[in-house]
Amino acid sequence: MKKRKLHYLWSLRENGIIDRAMVSFSITSKEMNEVPYALFGGYNSTQIVGGPSGLKTFKNFENWLGTWALEGQGMFYGQKPMQKPGEDTSYPAIIDTGSSQLSIPPDVFDKIRAEWEVALPNIDCTSDKTFCHVKDSCENVAPKVKPVGFQMSDYVFEITPEQYLYKSSHKKCYFVIHKCRLPGKNKNLFLIGDAFLKHFYSVYDFDNDTVSIGVNKHSEGKVTMYKPGSSPNSETKEEAPAAPDAQQALAEALRLDSEADE
Repeated sequence: MKKRKLHYLWSLRENGIIDRAMVSFSITSKEMNEVPYALFGGYNSTQIVGGPSGLKTFKNFENWLGTWALEGQGMFYGQKPMQKPGEDTSYPAIIDTGSSQLSIPPDVFDKIRAEWEVALPNIDCTSDKTFCHVKDSCENVAPKVKPVGFQMSDYVFEITPEQYLYKSSHKKCYFVIHKCRLPGKNKNLFLIGDAFLKHFYSVYDFDNDTVSIGVNKHSEGKVTMYKPGSSPNSETKEEAPAAPDAQQALAEALRLDSEADE
């Protein structure tokens, strides 16, 4: 979505039709049984998990394409980094509401493909020009692979295997995350299309040059977003010692009674 093509937002505001030069999207897919929509001039907080406080705002990451983007800082397979934040090169993460893609830079893709090959020795990443696939049901594949996290602009957006696997009509399970095949320097881009965006409510503020993202209500429990190091799936909390079970408690009571009789 190129900003310069949406100059009409300022025209709508200047003519008093909307209060702010802003547009927001709730994107869906067929299986969600929900109508997608766009709002001009604001956003629908009831569509966001946590309401307004669930919406996180990021400065638009400048890039040579002139599109909305976040900074693609890192990528994780489970908790294992495929692209190390602060160490490996960061890439623009282009937000493309008009695409279904979820493509990643070649050097990052090669690492995650190697992880898939360990978990699924029969995975095929060559016969199809774009997507890796397995001749099996996605229900069987999902437990064998791990969630994928995208660290963008100092936030991690994590999706479960069920959300990046696609069941085809040919008894194959496809991986929608794929290698970016654009030519030249454009190959080193994250292209964040509907495969990702359908899980997140997104807001584009043209006045402040910011992008705001929150988990969409229809994807609650399917995806998460969090600050690096605070994954809800890997938190280690100090727990109180477990209470003894009923048998242990009974045995201890009988021992004390016996000692008292003596």
